[in-house]
Amino acid sequence: MNFKEEIIKYENTNYDRPYIVKIGLVPVILTVPYDIKQIKSDGKIKMLESFIKSIVQYTANNTNASFLIKTKVDANLEEKENFKDILLYLIKKNNIKLLIDIHVSLKEKNFDIEISNNLSLDYTMIEELKDIFEEENMVLFKGKVLTKSIYDNIDVIQIEINQKYIGYNDMENIQKICNALVKFINRYTN
Repeated sequence: MNFKEEIIKYENTNYDRPYIVKIGLVPVILTVPYDIKQIKSDGKIKMLESFIKSIVQYTANNTNASFLIKTKVDANLEEKENFKDILLYLIKKNNIKLLIDIHVSLKEKNFDIEISNNLSLDYTMIEELKDIFEEENMVLFKGKVLTKSIYDNIDVIQIEINQKYIGYNDMENIQKICNALVKFINRYTN
């Protein structure tokens, strides 16, 4: 199966459970907390973050990382959802050292990829991630420091990918994103 076929297979797979979990062998977990339509507090519907679950599954499967993908429940709704509880459990049980949380940004943003992190991550690792994305010719924006962290004892990176790079006609860019993430995780774990 070639790259495009694999990505489309992941993207078109419908899941009958609220979460997809894979336990990997390296201490890294990738998360997709919003692979669903979201209803915001003002009643507006936020875009579906297309191809993020595919990027995460491809990356995890090519690095032996873990992943947690939400497929059914909207975390912004008041109803009970336990994504964070599941994530904490997976972090503790599997001795996870790095959480990479992946989202989509609006096309109008002035960057291709935005990277935000908590203060525990070594500055050289952020620079290395930045360099890897730049090797793939992607314009990076160093975002804010994350103030809200799910677990204090691990490194956290939030990556926002501009929507203009994600779609059925953007396989080359999706592959660049996957290549960069695979390269970064391999360097982080070696």
